[in-house]
Amino acid sequence: MCEFFEKFLHHVKGEWAGDAFVLGDWERDRIIRPLFGWKRPDGTRKYRKFYGEMGRKQGKSTIGAGHGLYLLFSDNEPGSEVFSLAADRDQASVIFDIARQMAEMEPELKSRCEIYRRSIVVPKTQSSYHVLSADAPSKHGKNSHGILFDELHAQPDRELYDVMKSSMGARRQPLMIMFTTAGYDRTSVCWEEHEYAERVAEDPALDPSYLPLIYAVDEKDDWTDPETWAKANPNLGISVKLSYLEEECRRAKDSPAYQNTFRRLYLSQ
Repeated sequence: MCEFFEKFLHHVKGEWAGDAFVLGDWERDRIIRPLFGWKRPDGTRKYRKFYGEMGRKQGKSTIGAGHGLYLLFSDNEPGSEVFSLAADRDQASVIFDIARQMAEMEPELKSRCEIYRRSIVVPKTQSSYHVLSADAPSKHGKNSHGILFDELHAQPDRELYDVMKSSMGARRQPLMIMFTTAGYDRTSVCWEEHEYAERVAEDPALDPSYLPLIYAVDEKDDWTDPETWAKANPNLGISVKLSYLEEECRRAKDSPAYQNTFRRLYLSQ
């Protein structure tokens, strides 16, 4: 899986556009190696759900796109159905659009698939990757192998989550990946998932099939201290610049109305 990222995937936006996707230590060791390295006695993946919560601009969508392409092309699952999901179609397209551009840039992938505006199809294995959102008229009848939830905190209700979770039941080793910044609604499915992730992080035996990863500044920490910001920003200095967070922090100090936004979106509180 790590080799797939670094050999076949390239960045499509910003200062690294066109460069190979070189994984950071935290991406390799906290996400990819655990998810795809640990196996059950029958050889299938140990983990079936991943919850990743962190500040904005950590490259969540880019690494999510890489997971989607691996599950489509290289996971040895005939008829694989992979879905990018979000609260609305535009948000759901964020991860997929990056994946589509990655596939178009790499001849080894492009030669094996048919690329459309909102889907990628691999004819040889009858596998497909689609965009689906909470406002889609029909979300039933899926047979999901891979589910990529983007910004789970923005889901208006739990309907899409429940329908898609139930769609994985017939697969040999399905995988649901959830990336989000901290939410604001403590009655939401995201808050439920957040609390569950915290419990599993404290006691992995509670759910051996669940991999939680939460990067957040502690409530007792000084939210204005740059030394604490790395707790919520594992890509600090790479995809998010320290100078940018310093500017946003100054704005939060000057505007009490913006303080909550800064602490939620950038410090994952």
